[in-house]
Amino acid sequence: MSLTRHLSSKDSPIRQFVYESAPQLALAGTRGRRGQEIASSFGFDQLLSLKTQLPIPEDVKDRQSHATVAGTALDYRLRMDLPDFDFVETVAQRGLDVLASDTAVVHRGKHIHKVLEMALGFAYLTWKDKNSDPLSLDRASIPLAWCESIARIGPHDALSGALGQRVKRAKTAVDLMMNIDDPLLFDIALMRRAVGPLLDEWNRGFEVGVDYVANPRFLGSMAVGGADADWAVGDMLVELKTREEITSPWLRDTLFQLLGYALLDLDDSLGIRRVGILLPRQPHFAVWTLDDLLQKDADEALPRLRAAFAGLLTSER
Repeated sequence: MSLTRHLSSKDSPIRQFVYESAPQLALAGTRGRRGQEIASSFGFDQLLSLKTQLPIPEDVKDRQSHATVAGTALDYRLRMDLPDFDFVETVAQRGLDVLASDTAVVHRGKHIHKVLEMALGFAYLTWKDKNSDPLSLDRASIPLAWCESIARIGPHDALSGALGQRVKRAKTAVDLMMNIDDPLLFDIALMRRAVGPLLDEWNRGFEVGVDYVANPRFLGSMAVGGADADWAVGDMLVELKTREEITSPWLRDTLFQLLGYALLDLDDSLGIRRVGILLPRQPHFAVWTLDDLLQKDADEALPRLRAAFAGLLTSER
């Protein structure tokens, strides 16, 4: 079971442990004056007041599917602008490999695999071309998102609906890529442009030695389905969230997701002491220290918490 599924289940001992690690945060945004006061102390008020400047385009019919693909594709698009992006090591490539291992799991699986494999090749060449324009890179991020869905939810579930039909209809990868919906393409482009200054700031830091890890995994990841975060930038763990509506319960849950990742770093290999949520639709970048979330000195608290967490993870396997 994934970390996010554990955290969404009130009966999960893993959720109970993570929430008990930060009891003040667990109360943030709950009903009543006390919950509001605690939420305010964590800076939720500022985030709740943000206006969504880049909403999902109005002409999108399936908003949930659009939001999922746009969010994953934007993650890939931003990583293309950051150091050491490696197609071979992506979850997208893993998804394509999963499909290759058993193409019979979905109707016309061989054709789907061939077209998606060629589409990833097209995306790779686009990224490698130093003269590629930004919109071409935006387009290249979308097949990566499609293939990642195969790894995340399995080839049958990922390809039995609209995505599978789209790929089946495409005669070639070029046909598939050129028929990407304009609202999806331009949504990614606008969000990428909105966070461009932050990427520039990060890249300047990387040039002078700030550490960077894309899709970091942790020593405890395999105990919860191979959990991986979006980025580790210096001592900060960052999650990209393309959500339109910001609410206190959602902020609380997202911070517990990040705290869960920090606890999974059992050997402190990443030195995480801050967490951040990147909100491109608002756009805004919010940062908290682990001292603030735990309401205690993280350097002192983390060894004890991680040791106890490791014992729990072992007992749950």
